[in-house]
Amino acid sequence: MDTPALQLLQIAPEQLAQQLKDSVSPLPVVKPLLAELQDNAHQYFRQTLDADTLVPHRARQIDAVLRCLWHHQGLSSDQLALVAVGGYGRGELHPHSDIDLLLLCADEEAINQHAEQLQAFITLLWDLKLDIGHSVRTLAECSAEARKDLTIITNMMESRLLAGSQQLLVQLHRATEVSQLWPADEFFNAKWQEIQERHKKHKSSEYNLEPNVKNSPGTLRDIQTISWVTMRHFGNGSLQALQDKGFLTEFEHQRLAISMQFLWRVRYALHMVAGREEDRLLFDLQRDVAALLGFDDDDRQLGVERFMSQFYRNQLATLELADLLLLHFNDDFVKRGEISDVLPLNEHFFLCNGYLQLNDPELFAREPAWLLKVFLLMAQHQDAKGIHTNTIRALRKHRHLINDEFRSNSEHNALFMQLVRNKACVVRELSRMMRYGVLGHYIPEFGQIIGMMEHDLFHIYTVDEHSLRMTRMLRQFRFGEEVREKFPIASRLIHRVQKKELLYLTALLHDTGKSQQGDHCANGADIARNFCRQHNLRPTDSHIVVWLIENHLLMSNASQRLDLSNPEDIHQFALEVGDQNHLEMLYLISVADIFTTNPNLWTSWRAEQMRQLYDNTKAALRRGLANPINKDDVITEIQQEIHDQLLAKGMSEQRIAQLLGEPGDDYFLREGVDNIVWHCSEIDRHGNSESPLVSIRQTSNLEFEGATQIFIFMKDQPNLFAVTTATLDQLNLNIQDARIMTSEGEHNAVDTYIVLDENNQSIEDPARLEKIRTTLQQALSKPDEFTTIIMRRTPRMLKQFEVETQVTMSNDPLMLRTVLEVTAADRPGLLARMGAIFAEFGAQMQGAKILTEGEQVSDIFYIVDETGQPFSDAERCEDLREAIIMGLEEQVEAQSAV
Repeated sequence: MDTPALQLLQIAPEQLAQQLKDSVSPLPVVKPLLAELQDNAHQYFRQTLDADTLVPHRARQIDAVLRCLWHHQGLSSDQLALVAVGGYGRGELHPHSDIDLLLLCADEEAINQHAEQLQAFITLLWDLKLDIGHSVRTLAECSAEARKDLTIITNMMESRLLAGSQQLLVQLHRATEVSQLWPADEFFNAKWQEIQERHKKHKSSEYNLEPNVKNSPGTLRDIQTISWVTMRHFGNGSLQALQDKGFLTEFEHQRLAISMQFLWRVRYALHMVAGREEDRLLFDLQRDVAALLGFDDDDRQLGVERFMSQFYRNQLATLELADLLLLHFNDDFVKRGEISDVLPLNEHFFLCNGYLQLNDPELFAREPAWLLKVFLLMAQHQDAKGIHTNTIRALRKHRHLINDEFRSNSEHNALFMQLVRNKACVVRELSRMMRYGVLGHYIPEFGQIIGMMEHDLFHIYTVDEHSLRMTRMLRQFRFGEEVREKFPIASRLIHRVQKKELLYLTALLHDTGKSQQGDHCANGADIARNFCRQHNLRPTDSHIVVWLIENHLLMSNASQRLDLSNPEDIHQFALEVGDQNHLEMLYLISVADIFTTNPNLWTSWRAEQMRQLYDNTKAALRRGLANPINKDDVITEIQQEIHDQLLAKGMSEQRIAQLLGEPGDDYFLREGVDNIVWHCSEIDRHGNSESPLVSIRQTSNLEFEGATQIFIFMKDQPNLFAVTTATLDQLNLNIQDARIMTSEGEHNAVDTYIVLDENNQSIEDPARLEKIRTTLQQALSKPDEFTTIIMRRTPRMLKQFEVETQVTMSNDPLMLRTVLEVTAADRPGLLARMGAIFAEFGAQMQGAKILTEGEQVSDIFYIVDETGQPFSDAERCEDLREAIIMGLEEQVEAQSAV
């Protein structure tokens, strides 16, 4: 048997007024009453999730409280009125929304006469901790402000009397009559500009991760804007009134009502969980909001991911309707009577003032192929502004016709491929197809990823949005100076691809496998294979699309994990790629995928690593996969080139031999000619000084925006890595790579760190570079006295994720070292902690590859034991692994409390 819903408390105004009269102060009467009201409402919400009832209920209860307080303060005067405006004026009030009040006075004399009482009233509301937003104005001031400020006139449109003079409110409505102050076209254009600016602001990456329930595109403010612009024309902006007047169809009314209901529920839960007015779905609130709304985890997906996917889908549907209705209003009401610019396109369609209109709304029923042709027609007319509302409504009405039979029709398949091959507006029209529900019907697997999100800091867009952005970026590689500067190789390679549509199909389909269980790359490859077969692509073309989707993470992972200077690693990667054509297309797909997953993670160093992998693999392919380069030959060539350059700089043969005889062979592969010449010159200049040598410069290939590299030369110390990384962390530097060597003869540390600043840029400020150098020198001069404990505050977003610490160890028989891989929560000082643990176990660092992706790190460390050999004792390996897990988890717990 269902439990009956809790009864909502109702304030009895007469009883409250008597309690106020009998009490010395209103505070002990009203404060507990407000708390009881909120607690009662929250219990009701937990039982019912019924924000539709609670939002107006709270407004009514606050009405009663304010009326009683107004009269209790002696403000009953025909010269004063207490007016609710804004959202509160509409009778809507979420738990912590601003209570927008206008204290309306007939004139300046009325303000002066009642100034003390008005101030006491406002002070009382503050003391009650009510979230008020107020203004004190005369009628004349209201009229003047409403004439020049769009926000104020909008608030006035929704004003209602709470207490005081009814006549004064009537005068206010006359003085601020919107039709007198703001002509219809002026009001609409101002609101249209306002919505465009707001959408632009809230499309940044931070709002994709943490959307705003009130102001993001497709949320409450869009629905309210529809209400405001139609209220200006019809005098009533309610959804039911708009349907009654024929402005909304029944479907549109229901869709907007469902959207409003969902958004109210989310906003109510958000305020309730946050305990404050908070309209952003912050990461630290999303899980709790999802749980409160009944989204539980299951075997396939986290509850928070299902909740956010529903939120994004709701956004998309609301945005589609908002655009449609505002365009409809502009065309059919604001511009009614104006002479239209009509351009016939064919027997079915014409452009009216730049918007595509159809002659017969039943065209799609008779000839369903036009459900695709309409977007091809738009792509062929680049200057078209958009699709008219009557065409959009017809599309929506008939999109159900896109079924299996439609999708298997060869004519329809050819139309879709014609759109993808079109010279211009491909992504614009694919995006439009998605917005109007056609793309998701035509490619059902794509429809399943619309609104899908992954609850992490790495993927900042929904899967569908990422796929379309990736497609757009592949097209942008062909155009634009800014893109050519940022992506020089991709902008060059794109012109070598004859069938660019294969890249676009890859981008569109590459993540469709995420809607299915299992490996999304393999799933996506199967989906692509069927798609290519259905669309009659040639076998060679189908192969490249399927191969690219199946391997779209291959190059990104390899650039982070492989030793890019090791011929064996490069040869193995070249074997997986196969030929130059696959390499070039994989590079284009990889760069576009990484950047459009999260632009902030496309650092200058990551670009450098991708370039190096591409160049080295291209060289290996040109040499031939049957003729891999010999590592010893490479080292010999590098040594000879270094020798010749140092000799040319005036260094003696004896000194050169001394410098080049110390490090092991791997040093020559990892550092290359240019860096080693720099190292030798710096060491020679440093002479026999016992102090640490710290030298800094940019990575050598500045054409590709590398990073800042720090070279350290000194006597080796057990905790050198820990001290160095702790110092760099305290300097707000992000370590991208570490190449750690100990010379064979003198046991000197020959270390190189690749770093970026807090904005993931190389450091160019001379003063900051000098500070880095001197700070490192001071720390390394007495490494035993330097603390490696970092207690810097952990960023808010990182605290919300629990990442299981995983450590794996394996031995590399070719390089004779142990490869230790760590996946853990990203926290300040993580590398320093790793270094301290290595020192405890006598592990000597040879190198590290550092990869931070959102909230987690995936780092690789190359280590040997005290004898310079790989770790071989199973028990000791397990002890080291457990020490790392325990040490990192303790660090996470300690810093989460900071």
